[in-house]
Amino acid sequence: MLIESIKKEAIIILNDLHSVAVLLILPITFMVIMTFAMGEKQANLVKKINVSVHAEKSDYSLLSLVSYLKTSGFKVNQEESVDAFISIESGFERNLLLKDSEAQILLSYSNELSPQTRLMIAELVKVSISKMKLHAYMEEVGDFDESLSMAEKVDIVNESSSVDYLLNEQNQDQVFSAPTLYSIPSWLIFGVFFIVLPISTTLIKEKENGTLIRIQTYPISNQQYLFTKALSYSAVSVIQWLLLSVVGLAFVPWLTDQALLVINSPSLYLLSAAFIIASAICFALLIAALVNTYEQAIVLGGGINILMAALSGFMVPIDMMPDALANIANFSPMYWSADILKQGLAGDSLMQAVPNMIKLSVFGLGCYLLALNLFIKKTNKLSWT
Repeated sequence: MLIESIKKEAIIILNDLHSVAVLLILPITFMVIMTFAMGEKQANLVKKINVSVHAEKSDYSLLSLVSYLKTSGFKVNQEESVDAFISIESGFERNLLLKDSEAQILLSYSNELSPQTRLMIAELVKVSISKMKLHAYMEEVGDFDESLSMAEKVDIVNESSSVDYLLNEQNQDQVFSAPTLYSIPSWLIFGVFFIVLPISTTLIKEKENGTLIRIQTYPISNQQYLFTKALSYSAVSVIQWLLLSVVGLAFVPWLTDQALLVINSPSLYLLSAAFIIASAICFALLIAALVNTYEQAIVLGGGINILMAALSGFMVPIDMMPDALANIANFSPMYWSADILKQGLAGDSLMQAVPNMIKLSVFGLGCYLLALNLFIKKTNKLSWT
């Protein structure tokens, strides 16, 4: 019976392009888009920024600042759309080494820039001004040979201000540094939890065509029927998981020119799949037992999934969220799922993953018991027409 049920649900899903889209095409698309978005390096972002520099009086400070902005990676005074505007007030060079100077450098931005990009520009401009101030000091004390060109002086200042030799950045494992670690597990889980739509629409169809009523005449209880349904869709989700894992771990990194993700703990990765799939199926059964129409299934099932994804750090990384939202993520099953999946990729021990396994088990069991109760009440209200 179980095998026949699995075949039936698989045929239903394959014949429904909407189900194929939400279970496979949608998560793969998000994997690619988010990996591309998160894989952009800061150096590449800076190279795209055009800064317009203007001084009330064209003097040495203007030439100096332009030089250091260019060494930071900016395009300066290019004939294209301007992203940031810098204006040097009159008297700035004369008072550069005085802390109480009233003359300032004014910085403004294009309205199209995001807050994060503005913050990055401001920090890099500050670095350029710091080098400019060091340059002025070295000029003042005579550290520069008079025969040196501006470019040579800039090289000396850059070398003098560099602290690379003081910083020993440990080589991180690829699993912690690659953007694929954050995009692929997140959207794989997003796809698995979207099993809610096929399950909901199937139960609605079975209610409308009288299948749920006819089941009452068979030697099978509602509990057995719902459990068989859960096992059938779990098998479907296992196939989905394998397909998304292959695409996410191999194809997406290749397509986005990122390093391949290595599963450092295969046993934990597979075990995490079992807990994640089970909790996703139980949650889907709860939503399916609640809704009565296709519209309700799409709004409630799809809406809750998207909301959980947003609050779990799938769209905006947790470390960039306000504390209030970041704390909410700790109560999201999608967040627990992503965390346990990353632990499998990172090679963590089973004991480190146990807390997330317990949370997913409690969540899944609670959803299943509620779903069973609601499903029994729903079928008991059905009558022959």
